[in-house]
Amino acid sequence: MSPTLIIILAFVAALLIGMPVAAALGIASLAAILTLGLPLEYIAQNAFSAIDSFTLIAIPMFIFAGTLMERGRLTNDLIGLSRAIVGDRPGGLGTVTVLGCSLFAAITGSGPATAAAIGSIMIPAMVKDGYSRSFATGLSASAGGLGVVIPPSIPMIIYGVTAEVSITGLFVAGILPGIVLATVIYGTSKLICRRNGFGSAKVEGDRGQQIRASLVRARWALFAPVVILGGIYSGLFTVTEASVVGALYAIFVGAVINRVLDLRGFYECLIQTAKIAGTVLIILSTGLVFGRLMALHQIPQQVTEFMSGSITSQPLMILVIAFILLFVGMWMETIAQIVILTPLLLPLAIGAGLNPLQFGVMFVIACEIGYQTPPLGVNLFVTGEIGEASLEEVSRGAMPFVLTESAVMLLVAFVPALSLWLPSVLGYI
Repeated sequence: MSPTLIIILAFVAALLIGMPVAAALGIASLAAILTLGLPLEYIAQNAFSAIDSFTLIAIPMFIFAGTLMERGRLTNDLIGLSRAIVGDRPGGLGTVTVLGCSLFAAITGSGPATAAAIGSIMIPAMVKDGYSRSFATGLSASAGGLGVVIPPSIPMIIYGVTAEVSITGLFVAGILPGIVLATVIYGTSKLICRRNGFGSAKVEGDRGQQIRASLVRARWALFAPVVILGGIYSGLFTVTEASVVGALYAIFVGAVINRVLDLRGFYECLIQTAKIAGTVLIILSTGLVFGRLMALHQIPQQVTEFMSGSITSQPLMILVIAFILLFVGMWMETIAQIVILTPLLLPLAIGAGLNPLQFGVMFVIACEIGYQTPPLGVNLFVTGEIGEASLEEVSRGAMPFVLTESAVMLLVAFVPALSLWLPSVLGYI
């Protein structure tokens, strides 16, 4: 039996018997090591070197910053501002949800964190105002996914490390597609609200005065993405340094300005960050070892040669890559998906005419869609738990958004300027 087949069979068999993805990657890596006759120390040495990266410090720090900002009530300030801006227009609470998720996404970089932070406030409010539970949870799951497309983005950091491309360039490339995605989700939400006659947010008093008052209250929350992204794009500090600055900023606002972040809250944020970041780094370490062993077996080259020989049309190749990303995203956790598929699909994407930054944005949008597609859509479970809705209800509410967001992913794939114009203007290409 060939080494390639042994690795694939070991990985698939481990998944089929219910092993976590990280363990399945470890089992497949062990099989590859035994096949190649390498010492077992190879796993430990490469797992350590895989995460011994200054760039990867940004992942736990952005997660920490997000938990601190939620605990420090910056989320509430953003929701209040969104409500004031939207007013009492039809379907207003749906619009507030999209706007709130877009603003929060520019701070945290995490899809599930955005869905949980905004959904915990907006889902009960929408249900109370007459929106269907399916729509409220489905919209929150979909809009929450903006956290991985609008920079800063944790999946973009992982893709950048795996593909060895500029993470700042990826952030810049994701700005316009992120705005398009938010606009598409907003438009879809508006159409559904009008068709079903869903209610409006009840706003009392002078609208202009409320907007001004909300802006004053939310000024510290709005200044966070200015500090984080402005520092990155201006070259004042790196992505990793920006994540630390974001965490320090969140501590300052929560403890000194809003005075709601105490030592107990700080400790709980640390625990929550450790749980999330620990899972990410375990998958990342085993996944990168798995990727290096696949490279030793020349599996990416074999896949590239097979698909290149089978599919000669570039548009068809792009469609096949898009289908693979969407299908795998339904079944595999985002981090594992990026670590495993990037070495396999990036050469094919480049051969089909896609720039690595363009493919990265396309890949991250596919991951965003994966957050809201069963059976493994994390955001579905997060918002379903908040809204006390079944997986079927949340999935039904999210499906219209899945279709429109898939169209945006294809738009990024076939219209290079959407993701590459801004990086080229700023000198990242």
